[in-house]
Amino acid sequence: MRILHTSDWHLGHRLYERDRTAEHRAALAWLLDTIEEQKVELLVVAGDIFDTMNPSNTARGLYYNFLGELQRTGCKAAIIVGGNHDSPSLLDAPAELMRHLNLHVVGGAKSDLNDQVFLLDLASLRPSEVGAAAGAKKKEEGAVLVAAVPYLRDKDLKYSIAGESPEDRKQRMRAAILTHYQEIGAAVKARQGDTKVPILATGHLFAAGSEDAEDKASHIYLADKNNIEAGQFPASFDYVALGHIHQAQRVGGKENVRYSGSLVPLTFGEARQPQSVCVFDLSKAGQEVDVQKITVPRFRELKSVRGTAEEVLSELKALTLMEKVLESSQLAPWVEVRVETAHPLPLLREELQAVITSGEPTDDYPRPEILRTSLVRPDAAIATPQLITRNLSELDPEDVFYQLCHNGEIAEKREDYDDLLDSFRELRNWMNETEAAAE
Repeated sequence: MRILHTSDWHLGHRLYERDRTAEHRAALAWLLDTIEEQKVELLVVAGDIFDTMNPSNTARGLYYNFLGELQRTGCKAAIIVGGNHDSPSLLDAPAELMRHLNLHVVGGAKSDLNDQVFLLDLASLRPSEVGAAAGAKKKEEGAVLVAAVPYLRDKDLKYSIAGESPEDRKQRMRAAILTHYQEIGAAVKARQGDTKVPILATGHLFAAGSEDAEDKASHIYLADKNNIEAGQFPASFDYVALGHIHQAQRVGGKENVRYSGSLVPLTFGEARQPQSVCVFDLSKAGQEVDVQKITVPRFRELKSVRGTAEEVLSELKALTLMEKVLESSQLAPWVEVRVETAHPLPLLREELQAVITSGEPTDDYPRPEILRTSLVRPDAAIATPQLITRNLSELDPEDVFYQLCHNGEIAEKREDYDDLLDSFRELRNWMNETEAAAE
């Protein structure tokens, strides 16, 4: 069977308060076309469908419209798991209804791991009703076993003990993640029995050895980049479809343990790498997987312009004269400007805007829009941007947290900053979960 692995749609995402619905709508339309063209039978979405736990009606509409349109393609089933940005209750609410459409949703971890294991018989378009006995002799043709693991929250892992040190918490958390995968690996292996049904697993976490864009904070657990290694996933998993890291990559050099990458770039840093989805075939357990990466078209270009004031003005001028940037021609390019200077430049914003408005916009190439402007000291030990104004739309919570921890100055990073940032991220996740539960 042919499977498509995607993740990190982040529907409802806003970049410096700019709406991105048009990009997401175009990307989802492309995904539907790709599913049809590639004759995909099973779609796997590895978390972060939405950007917030309480997404807008527009974002929810994009999601449900996509699932409705999916029924018109040749795709026979879908597995969808929640990510750290998703509300488990929101995703799980229509799960029973969706199951009748062969859409299997696991928003959050279940108390019974068997509720996260699916044996999909794609030939009959419905979940197969075979038993769990390890000695079952039935051979499933056109079937796949799925261990659907969503983002594992603190309450799912239960690794914290009062009074323990931060390092002890990290070690206990790593062990809890590994235990979850070992236990679900045993459950799905028992369901497999002695058949040759291949096993596919999902996950939404920062696997050890993964890399992401420099401007994206991806550490959703206190253990940072050391959550779980590629070699620690059960050997019975024929493919592990991961989400959370927005840069497509293999993990630990393993062809069958992969991040598909995000559907659209969420930051200017992410825009430096192409977005993609993974397509591959699974026929029976134990076979090597040959993965094809398919690049997602860029529906809006995100352009970073950096350098001295003279260099930035020159590059912006060249940008306005270009007929096209990569493949993007439908939506106006968004630009991030960082100017290296040791002195204040009070008229910089006006000069930049004058360059942008000097070109004549056309249908093929709309006029670029500057989303963010910042000054960077060229001799700074850490090139943390100092914002020209206190415009809230240009601020990121972690930028503000950094400034507060360093008294608003560019300086050597304090020794305890990583631990403080871990705690800050944990509190933000707790706050988001609490607010979502109160809705």
